[in-house]
Amino acid sequence: MNSPASAQNTPQKVLLIGAGGIGSHLTDLLCRGLHGHGFDLTLMDGDVVEERNLAHQRFHPNDIGRAKADVLAQRHGSKGHTLTAITENLRLAEQLSGYDLIVVAVDRPEPRRLVHATDVPWIDLRSTGRGMLVLTHLDAPGRIASQTPDHAPASCQAEGVLEAGFVQVGFALAAAVGAQWVIDHLVHGRSPAKAMMMDAAYGGLSFGPLPEVKA
Repeated sequence: MNSPASAQNTPQKVLLIGAGGIGSHLTDLLCRGLHGHGFDLTLMDGDVVEERNLAHQRFHPNDIGRAKADVLAQRHGSKGHTLTAITENLRLAEQLSGYDLIVVAVDRPEPRRLVHATDVPWIDLRSTGRGMLVLTHLDAPGRIASQTPDHAPASCQAEGVLEAGFVQVGFALAAAVGAQWVIDHLVHGRSPAKAMMMDAAYGGLSFGPLPEVKA
């Protein structure tokens, strides 16, 4: 791991997988929070901006139809940081090579598992409704595996919420935790965050007993 001083002189390469509710806010927080520290951020996402995204993601009406990664890279790349857009989804482990830190903020288990198998520091940010869940490379393998079952893609907004005219804010909690984790890594050379669950109104939630890992 680079020291804080070397991190300022040689920007580490950060990969953010997912540029939706969590990822778009995380990008904004990082570029603001690291305004005095240059860093190299790659945004990987194959999705384009849709009208329904505007309520809870950091996009504007004139972004509709454009690749999310392209929009964020162009918007924030002029603020003293290096931002690169990869307008494709994570499918293969080879797509993860060459990075110092990895942040995954997607709604599917397959790319999460690819990230979990890497040997570089990573954080996995998730949100459902008003709650959020965070895992990192520091967590027990049993915890990581038990929290990453097979499931269909799931939005950070419960069904019908956007149509009802309001937004659930768990994604904002996850983005804030992820931003602080990256900032602590780049500026202070440490990884403070571990597994946590939180509700936006009621605070921390318990995972329960740690699952046993079968031999």
